[in-house]
Amino acid sequence: MKPYEILSKLYGKDWGKYSSKYIDLISKVIDTYNLNVHSVLDVACGTGILASELHSKNFEVSGIDISEDMINVARENTKGIDFKVADMEDFSFDKKFQIITCAFDSINYLTSHIKMEKTLKNILKHLDDNGVFIFDINTPVLYEEKHFGVIDREFDGMKFKQILEYDKENKIGKTVFDFGNNESETHIQKAYSVDDMDEFLLKSGFEIMSRYKDFKLSPIDDKAYKIFYVVKKKK
Repeated sequence: MKPYEILSKLYGKDWGKYSSKYIDLISKVIDTYNLNVHSVLDVACGTGILASELHSKNFEVSGIDISEDMINVARENTKGIDFKVADMEDFSFDKKFQIITCAFDSINYLTSHIKMEKTLKNILKHLDDNGVFIFDINTPVLYEEKHFGVIDREFDGMKFKQILEYDKENKIGKTVFDFGNNESETHIQKAYSVDDMDEFLLKSGFEIMSRYKDFKLSPIDDKAYKIFYVVKKKK
């Protein structure tokens, strides 16, 4: 079963609730750097919850996701947004954007150096000269301390298990959503440290503006589970 084939219909029941916090973070970045923004691209937009909230702020919004199931839900939920089924490595628009987002550890789905490099270069190509790229990663600390065991979940009467495993040597996290009746989805992610991510960004032509460890924009430290990046094109 493809990733998000079933989960797409459940995504908004829990994980989507963090979109409002992301909107606050984006607003703070716009204010902090005095950005002039009218167009936004949400990469790995999922069911379009974040894209929809951005659209409600009167931005011109586009969204891409590799999952057709997620994009179908996004199109049903929100009109006025250009949603496309596309891979973050090679999506294509005939315009550039003032802000590009890639939220909710979607970057961690890039499990090889080649995939990471292709994605960052493609995002750079679509970023306005004065635009910013805002995204977050899950760190090895999160996977080592949190990514194991079984979580029992229930949404709208549907019960399923979320099974977490982590290969520390290869920095690979596996999440299996077991819906019963031989139906399951497997999601594979790779953990990236700050040093890893910084190196990818600098090699790809980005300049790092800010790094935070939470939605409160707290400074990063060695124990951070998640890192939020704000980057721009290197001049």
